Amino acid sequence: MGRKQKKLLQLILASIVLFLGLQETAAASHPARAIMELYDSDLVDRNTIEPYIVSVLALNEVENNRNLKQVEKFIDWYFSRLNYPDRFGLTGTIYIRTLHGGLEQATHKYDSVDGYAGLFLHLLQQYVNKTGDVAILHNNWAKIEDIAYLLPLLQDKDGLTRALPDSRIKYLMDNCEAYGGVTAYIALCKITGKGNAVYYNKVRDSMAQGIWARLYDAENKIFDWAVEETYLSKSSWHNAYPDAFAQLFPIYYDLLTGRPVMKNHLWQQVNSNLAARVSFLPIEQQVIYNLTKKKLESAVAQ
Repeated sequence: MGRKQKKLLQLILASIVLFLGLQETAAASHPARAIMELYDSDLVDRNTIEPYIVSVLALNEVENNRNLKQVEKFIDWYFSRLNYPDRFGLTGTIYIRTLHGGLEQATHKYDSVDGYAGLFLHLLQQYVNKTGDVAILHNNWAKIEDIAYLLPLLQDKDGLTRALPDSRIKYLMDNCEAYGGVTAYIALCKITGKGNAVYYNKVRDSMAQGIWARLYDAENKIFDWAVEETYLSKSSWHNAYPDAFAQLFPIYYDLLTGRPVMKNHLWQQVNSNLAARVSFLPIEQQVIYNLTKKKLESAVAQ
């Protein structure tokens, strides 16, 4: 190989290294990817931005009082990616996105609407409670209302929310998140002096009534993990996911407030059937288990 050819090869290799370095820097500086970086070794897919999963990870950072500036940037990014409208004509939803070489693209898909919206509102409330950053609420209030309104929009007469606009299935996990999201929205109304808390209190009450009436198996003292029309997906403690895992959600989102005996029984069952398997669950599920455990332990300590 001649001197000129060697020089050209060196320039090409240097360009490739620089390009790859710029790609890595762009990905790392991305607000959602920055949260994902904190859990990089636990994530299977590093090129897909799943807003639900990143919201769970961000919630863990808030609850542990870590990386709050990064959480703020993720929340701002989330607001900036809301659909107006999406492919179903809904406003305030958010798509799963991909990130390759710093280039972000929407997939035009989401796993749910009610769960995403409820979880994000809960994350937002916990972030504001921790930081006192009320400005983020005032600056984005119209978008917050759009996210919140998705929840009663997806409600059926039984009080439960459908996971997707074109689906009839209603999940225990999603409905607990929707309940938690409405609870968060009501709290944000109080903080800002904005919104219609009276209406959403009625929405929340109907959600709670629906969960207890349609998803609680009183005979076996366990929640069914889903319902579709008249068909109930019964839960078994032998199945870690979704059956046993789903039982965390009524506990974490305070649907068992005022029912201490029932809450303690459910948690004991969750712990005895799920604790040994937690480390084998995806990272976002591990986080939810640990947050529920921490919440219960904090309540006991008080």
